[in-house]
Amino acid sequence: MDLNLLSLPPEILAKIFSNIPWNQLNNVKLTTKKFNYVTEKYLKDMQKPKLYEIIFEDDYTDNDGTERINVAYGILNAGEDVYKNTSHLKQFFLFPLELYKVHSFLRKVDLTSLSYVTIFLYNHTEIIRVFNDYFYNTNRIKSIDVTIRSYDKDHGNTLSFLQKIQNVENLLLDLNFSHLNVPRDFVIPVRNSLKSIVIRKSRNMTFINKRMIKYIVENNPDLEEYKLSLNDFKTYKMAIKTIVKEELSRGNNGCFHKRISIDLGIFSDGARSELLRYFYSVEFPYNGTNIQSRSHIYKGKLECFVCGKFDSIKIFEDEI
Repeated sequence: MDLNLLSLPPEILAKIFSNIPWNQLNNVKLTTKKFNYVTEKYLKDMQKPKLYEIIFEDDYTDNDGTERINVAYGILNAGEDVYKNTSHLKQFFLFPLELYKVHSFLRKVDLTSLSYVTIFLYNHTEIIRVFNDYFYNTNRIKSIDVTIRSYDKDHGNTLSFLQKIQNVENLLLDLNFSHLNVPRDFVIPVRNSLKSIVIRKSRNMTFINKRMIKYIVENNPDLEEYKLSLNDFKTYKMAIKTIVKEELSRGNNGCFHKRISIDLGIFSDGARSELLRYFYSVEFPYNGTNIQSRSHIYKGKLECFVCGKFDSIKIFEDEI
């Protein structure tokens, strides 16, 4: 043992140990009690395994029906591209009252390379609150999927998480918590990254609002795919009208034309009929074109009077 190294103060040792790869750090910790103490005290400065994927989901695989939470994660191999990573997912299980295990785990990993986040819970959304303490969406995430079927009180855990989403390409929200009071001015602050968005919600839940849609469209110019499963004709019309208005308003700042698609999960024939009347009315700005696919319920174009190019829209009826 190098006695000179042992004689160094903890803060100097911490700087030295911070240069050691995370998968070799355990050897340092096992060397002496002092080294172990330093690595634990200055844990935030140590290198940590970078996760490329994390999953939180309910687990009922035990034969006794005991509720557990499954946490699965993938570690990014050194020097490997996050989208080409082939390492297998690891996992651990915990009971709802063992959230301290999640805290302990998240303290020891690096979330700045996350590419995939999946949350699928029927209960126990308090684990989202724990994750939220460590989640800072500074890097570009490929996809975030949030499915909540909460029978317990959500206590705003899900909404607090959604308000931290800023930088993601594909966002899926499948929400069912009718007991939660969602503010009418609620927005998800994602900017300059979205390419597709899916929003499904329970029929008796108020979640989507005009300000939210306007913000998302206005701040994500590459967003082209929308999938919506909403309450009724009124909500569908509000969402579609806002999308179309914000997309077409880009042309006010120069010729910026694009194609968008909207998939609708329509609950009733009545809502479908009302939507069709709206699409073929003078209120809808596009000009309808021939439909050549059974999956389409509307296709339209709008020619730019400045450059002659077209904005176009395709609307589908889909099970999403």
